[in-house]
Amino acid sequence: MDSCLAVEADIDKLIAKYNKYGPKWQFQLHRFISTLERYKREIESQSSEIDKCGLSSTILQMKLAIKDISNEHRRWHSDVSRVGKTIDKNFIADYTEASNKKAFKTDHEKEILNKIICMHLYRDSKWEVAEEFLKEAGITVDDKLKQRYLNLNHIVDSLRQKDPMPAFEWVYQNKVQLDAKKSDLEFKLHQIVFLDILNRGDQYEAVVYARTNFSRFIDKQKEIQSTMGMLLYPPNVAQMRTEVIDLFIKDSCLSDDDMLSVCVNVGCSALPALLDIKHAICRDVGGVWNENDELPIKIDTGFAYHSVFACPILRTRSGTSNPPMMLVCGHVISKDALNKLERSGRLKCPYCPKEQLPSEARTINF
Repeated sequence: MDSCLAVEADIDKLIAKYNKYGPKWQFQLHRFISTLERYKREIESQSSEIDKCGLSSTILQMKLAIKDISNEHRRWHSDVSRVGKTIDKNFIADYTEASNKKAFKTDHEKEILNKIICMHLYRDSKWEVAEEFLKEAGITVDDKLKQRYLNLNHIVDSLRQKDPMPAFEWVYQNKVQLDAKKSDLEFKLHQIVFLDILNRGDQYEAVVYARTNFSRFIDKQKEIQSTMGMLLYPPNVAQMRTEVIDLFIKDSCLSDDDMLSVCVNVGCSALPALLDIKHAICRDVGGVWNENDELPIKIDTGFAYHSVFACPILRTRSGTSNPPMMLVCGHVISKDALNKLERSGRLKCPYCPKEQLPSEARTINF
């Protein structure tokens, strides 16, 4: 973000300078052109004597103005070049030096990457592109998984076309999971139907629908009151419909398990730190990965997503020989950390005063 702001600052300076001098020089050039055209007409007509002193004075003024414009143009060119240098300074064209060159070398790793890309295309309703990608990559995807994404995207398209029935059917089929998550999706769908009826101008039918369907949402009294207030002050239905679609995408896991989006977002967040490491050690970042494919420093990506467990005590990644262990208080550390913290057959949690026996810790499959 700082890089973008630095470039934007230089561009703003250049635009401000143009806005200051550009109109001024354009006005002078148009005035000189008009004067020369007038002298040209007088010379061609030969009907009157030409003002030679005035013509000489105009030519002299033109020469001085053109000289000033040329000097200012050179300064503008210098400012434009400065913008290019700022871009080169703040942005890097080649990011391969910040990558782990050992990644995606084997056929198995390449197949996993291709499947992740394909799943992203299915989630995004790019069916033709996904099918062609499958053929060219030479991989296969479970038909049940493809059908699941097809059904979910059909529901999204139906919501956009003001047809909530497929969404209601999906809600009723997954009611247990949605209730466990305390999802508002069902109520929001009824709210959208209520507003669609209201937009048709039938307030009586809207009130009947509200009495029939809102009565079972006992814990949403404030939301129901707000919805009934829409009889007098109708809201932006299009915006609320978009919010419902976003809520469905979230609750149906169309977005949460998109590994490609997660990887891209994490990579974009970590890239500045990786480039700083590269500048600090003056060599490829790929050469400092350790045997566990980890960097020697912690990089905060802003995402609470981890494919492996990293021990908060020893700062090492867990594995089969060093699995994550959950203490009786609920905190999780690695097995190696647990062994190091054991004193006289007892163990005290490093995060709270709770004590326990080492044997009471449970292994977690992460």
